[in-house]
Amino acid sequence: MKSKLVKNTWWKSVVCGMAMVTFTGFVGMAYTIEGTPVRTFTKELDSVQTVDAQGIDGEHFVLQKENAAPEKRGLYISHRPAHFRVSMFGTVKDIHWIDKVVPTDSGHIEGFLLDFDENTTMMITRRDNTPTQGVSQERWNTTWYDQPIQGMTDEEYMAIWRREDPHLSEKYTQLEGGLLWREEMTAARWDRSVQMTAEGSKVRFTVDMILKDDPTHRYVITFTYDDIQKYSIESLKHLVDILEYLPDESDADAQQNEKQQTKKQRAPLLAGEEYNLPSALLSDMWMETKDVTDLEDLYHQELSQNKPSVRKEQELRITEEGITSQSTWEDTSKTKATIQRSGRIGLEKE
Repeated sequence: MKSKLVKNTWWKSVVCGMAMVTFTGFVGMAYTIEGTPVRTFTKELDSVQTVDAQGIDGEHFVLQKENAAPEKRGLYISHRPAHFRVSMFGTVKDIHWIDKVVPTDSGHIEGFLLDFDENTTMMITRRDNTPTQGVSQERWNTTWYDQPIQGMTDEEYMAIWRREDPHLSEKYTQLEGGLLWREEMTAARWDRSVQMTAEGSKVRFTVDMILKDDPTHRYVITFTYDDIQKYSIESLKHLVDILEYLPDESDADAQQNEKQQTKKQRAPLLAGEEYNLPSALLSDMWMETKDVTDLEDLYHQELSQNKPSVRKEQELRITEEGITSQSTWEDTSKTKATIQRSGRIGLEKE
């Protein structure tokens, strides 16, 4: 793969224009969307659904638009500071970076919020996992309302939850949950709830994981959608399998990363913990995947001298630094386009 920088005047004008839209077009909204649901500022797309009853294609959890073109869209998400990596198949519309502090045991929360369409989102975060005073970390991680989780059935789990929180029936129209067991996890629990809002029903499926390699944090995947019939619980439980732990960097890499973070770091946002959306977003914490896809389209058109060619495969990689689209085209060419949150843009061809 040979890397190239954008040099000619035409590409500079295209890149600058897209960068201005991507990184400054949102500034005017930054102070008006606080606490606003996702649906008020995202465009409507086709519905998202699982491809098969299990929602699994090989090692990937599957999300695919209804009547989608027969091209494979790989989705790879990593956030090294938050120590996780995720892989699935699906089409993401836009991404919101999360970095906030809440006055609960979740403490510092960092990760991503992904919009698949106006009714379907997925939030993937790493959160503090702080025991209540006088409780050891080990006991905190292996109990549910101070009851040992080992051998606990889903029925027992829900009975304890309802007993300890008698207002659950007031909060949710429907609620069910239980425990999942994975060798690399001390604990993993799931729940699916239905809540009525002014816009209609909102379904939320949550997987909450404590990894053996990182006992002082929780890794939470929250998937929200609008129709409880759209996904089976058994398929959604596989969300527990899409997350992979990223261990600490080497000392040299960590020092370099710390220097880079110091230059651009801002204090975490102090905020309340909302239902599924960060309560404040900044201008450089949101990007549309369409921008990087469009940039790659334009680049391929120039390389092919405007000869028609269809994208056959696309991989979308999301990191804490930005978004990369890497595609294989019908003419067998391969291209790669990157837009970083800093505004830097890169183009490559094979």
